[in-house]
Amino acid sequence: MIAPYEDSATAGEPAPEASPGPYPDPAGPDFPEAGAEPGAEAEQHAWDSRRDLYRHSPGIMLGHSAQLGGSLVGGDQHGVSGGQVAGDVILGGSKVEYRIGGDEEEHSGEIRAAEVEALARSFVFPPGTGSAREAVARGDAWEPGSPFGLALARLREHRVAVLSGPATTGRRAAALMLLRAVGSTAYRALDPALSPGRLAGELRDGCGHLIHDFPTSAEQPLREHHLRALSEKLGAAGSHLVIVVGSHPVVHGDAGHVPWQPPEPPALLHGHLRHKNLAGHSTKALLALPEVRAVLRHRRPPAELAAFADRIAAHAQGLLPLTDLASFGHDAAERQVRAWFDGTEQTLHDKAFLIALATFNEAPYPLTAELGDVLFGLLQRIENPGEPARIPVFGTSSAQRVEHAQADRYRETEETEWGPVLQTKVQFRDPLTAITLLREVWTGHPSARPALVAWLRRLADDPRPVVRTRAASTAAALARADLPSAMALLIRPWAFESRLRARLAAANALALAHHLGTPHVPRVLREWCTADDHRLRRAAVRTYALVGDAFAGEAVEALLAAVRAMEARGGPARRWPGELDELAQSASAVLLAAGQNAGAWEAGGAAAELWPALVPLTRGGQDRDFVLRTVVHACGPADGAGGRPLLLDLFDRAEATAGTAGALLRQSLAALWRMVLKDPQYSASGLAAMRDWVRAAGDDPDAERALAELLPLLAVSVEDTKRLVYLLENLRGGADPAPPAVALRLRGALPPPPAP
Repeated sequence: MIAPYEDSATAGEPAPEASPGPYPDPAGPDFPEAGAEPGAEAEQHAWDSRRDLYRHSPGIMLGHSAQLGGSLVGGDQHGVSGGQVAGDVILGGSKVEYRIGGDEEEHSGEIRAAEVEALARSFVFPPGTGSAREAVARGDAWEPGSPFGLALARLREHRVAVLSGPATTGRRAAALMLLRAVGSTAYRALDPALSPGRLAGELRDGCGHLIHDFPTSAEQPLREHHLRALSEKLGAAGSHLVIVVGSHPVVHGDAGHVPWQPPEPPALLHGHLRHKNLAGHSTKALLALPEVRAVLRHRRPPAELAAFADRIAAHAQGLLPLTDLASFGHDAAERQVRAWFDGTEQTLHDKAFLIALATFNEAPYPLTAELGDVLFGLLQRIENPGEPARIPVFGTSSAQRVEHAQADRYRETEETEWGPVLQTKVQFRDPLTAITLLREVWTGHPSARPALVAWLRRLADDPRPVVRTRAASTAAALARADLPSAMALLIRPWAFESRLRARLAAANALALAHHLGTPHVPRVLREWCTADDHRLRRAAVRTYALVGDAFAGEAVEALLAAVRAMEARGGPARRWPGELDELAQSASAVLLAAGQNAGAWEAGGAAAELWPALVPLTRGGQDRDFVLRTVVHACGPADGAGGRPLLLDLFDRAEATAGTAGALLRQSLAALWRMVLKDPQYSASGLAAMRDWVRAAGDDPDAERALAELLPLLAVSVEDTKRLVYLLENLRGGADPAPPAVALRLRGALPPPPAP
């Protein structure tokens, strides 16, 4: 039988203490350590670690789009001072409007009509609930039930309309088109810093007025009487006004507001292209380009799509290569991230939330907010060490925080150890934002590194699997941006930890770093796999289980080298308990994952080459033990089609392979099985796995057929036949004393045992 795995805490090899690096550990009186009690950790099978990594990692970490190219709350003022004060002054709970001396400041400016007309050429009206045919019959370009149609009806009736929406949805352009639609020919922009009560005094005759980004709050709401007064003044002046506010305005009474939502990205891009010189290319053909479709997969700000339309036109004219179209998404993400972190509009608390969201993109919102506050406390210690972190418990609403981050909330079922749970998750609208943001913070703002490193070390020891996995995925993104620093500050210290969670974080980080295209990861694994320090060996061995199928031949060769190096070192004091078993676990995970890859069992595929290469290694010695352990571990995972054992699934699929590759693979798998069943140390484990396979085949005709083809290949000798016949005839399923029907049917696939 295979011995159970034991933790290295009992290993005889004395190991030097790991260097914690130049940054302190986050544990302390303000942020106590998040790990469980000593001894509470249980070693996880290599295949289970691989399954958890892929389950909890953000989707972009495992996709080619993640491989980036190129380089990479204000406080209240109390009191009044100064020689002249204009605007609102808040004293205590009341608001007093002061006008001391004359107000000679200009509070409006002209918007040129030519600018509005140029905007109208590419403006696209969103669809609505009305009839497009009726709209066209009236000569309108919009539908009555659309956001534009609703706002226009209000503007025509009251001469004032309030348009709400996120800052990146093209709401300013929509407001100007509303003013144009009611017949305005002159336009003026009003100062959004004016109080609602002072707006009427700034209106001019025969103009379309726009107030963009007008702030509303509990202290300064937009009330019904404000709009009625404006409507009265606008009627007398023959003018109109559109007030543009945020997504969550404070509007009291019957004033109301119309939420603005732009059209879908393809429609917007089509609108921008319709008047451009496309050198004879059709708009439809250009929109069908894979590089263009990749940009349109998710909602983008209209301003970005306008810039992208210019690139498409330049490409159509032969002035821009396709690679520049493909890089547009990365460029846009970099511009947005730099605007967040280089400016002063976002507070430190906001920036901590953005970093947490980049780490926990596609994860539950409460988790992101909770751990973002922890990061804020660590950043505050750097920025203002003499002042304790003050976290606004009931500050900005979650909807506003998510909107400011240009992200979306959605409901999705998440698998947990207790079953599926419905969660409210959050993700950036642009999937490239997360990795771009982490890279920018790590390389562009190195002063934040001590806090970020301390935060990730804390996350890596969290009892929640998703938190630990996201710590590793973030370290992988940082390694892609700056491998030496990420290795020195995060991955190597994790590998040297005595805690299993930290060592698994190192393995996960290296695996995901390789997925992101980080160079030299295979070289790191080769060196660590035969290192003198057993902690580095353990990290490398587990990493091979997670990502070794990407270079399966090299991974199996490295694991075999580790087996032989272990034998050369000699003695249990020079290894960790269960070292051979974990090497075999990783090898089985690599071989099974390679067998799942497309074409892996075809001629020249990894599985078709690697499994047969194991057969000659069973002639004796440490190699034989390693191979037979690998086969036994490969029998367990049942992640194939319909819950079928992966190894049996590989045997079944090999039948359909043309040529000799499939036959050789099947013969090799059968030969390895026979060796397991005949070996005194492993036969009990092999027979137990075969019993599980037979029981599972009772509900899977394909698995039963595959077993019916495998069993005769195992019954080469009389002893082989007797062993398998005994297993099938004495198999029990539940409380029924008789063998399951599937066992009796499979018994018929074996030759009859010789008569005594």
